[in-house]
Amino acid sequence: MKDYRFGVLGAGNMGTAIADGAVRAGLFQPEQALLFNRSAEKRAKNQEKGYAVTGDYTQVYTACETVLLAVKPQNFDEILPALAACTGEKPLVVSIAAGVTFAKIEAALGADTPIIRVMPNTPLMLGEGATQLVKNAAATEAQLAKIRALFDTMGVTVVFQQEDMLNEVIPYAGSAPAYLYAFADAMVKSAAQHGIAEDDALTLFCQTMIGSAKMMLARTKTPAELIQAVCSPGGTTIEAMKVLEARDLAGILAEACDKCIARAYELGN
Repeated sequence: MKDYRFGVLGAGNMGTAIADGAVRAGLFQPEQALLFNRSAEKRAKNQEKGYAVTGDYTQVYTACETVLLAVKPQNFDEILPALAACTGEKPLVVSIAAGVTFAKIEAALGADTPIIRVMPNTPLMLGEGATQLVKNAAATEAQLAKIRALFDTMGVTVVFQQEDMLNEVIPYAGSAPAYLYAFADAMVKSAAQHGIAEDDALTLFCQTMIGSAKMMLARTKTPAELIQAVCSPGGTTIEAMKVLEARDLAGILAEACDKCIARAYELGN
């Protein structure tokens, strides 16, 4: 029997946020989780919240029932050989590293290692995440359901059957916040040129994004139909839409998404 129910190998912002969310949801108590971070300062902060902490990441792998791999993709070449040398019962491995494939992890830890790849986005840290999951052959449906239930407490989840879909979906969830932030930044700067305070412009635009998202989630109209509903003939909105269409906004976004997906595949090679 393992000493801890949950472990985080790489307790940075996202790794700690996931542990915190699980604790808030009552899935386990802080003392039932073991968090690794190389920084003594960060370990101390996590310990103040009641977590068990360690500076030895192999301890997380050997002592926890479920292990969240929350280190950067480029660190896997360092950690996987060390984990492969560990003995004892294998934990359920949950990886949030973009582009790091089942094949790469299984090559080190063994094909009999149950693994679930998870692609969250940063709004998860506020409980508003959009997370995608897929399991390998060694993981059971019950294990997948357990991890999905964890991320369901922090937003919405979608399960895919094919691993490569985690690369294909990255632009529309994992990377999408950056695009929205860029759009918001441009809108705020435009507003400032028209004498509107940046704080006021950001407040108005953020609320507009929230309201617009809720209207789309209602599924009563498609995004294209909602655009038409705002674009009154001869009105103001349609003039702005003409500019976006003339500059090929759809084409620009499609190219950006293609580049994002291509990079995800490069990371996996």
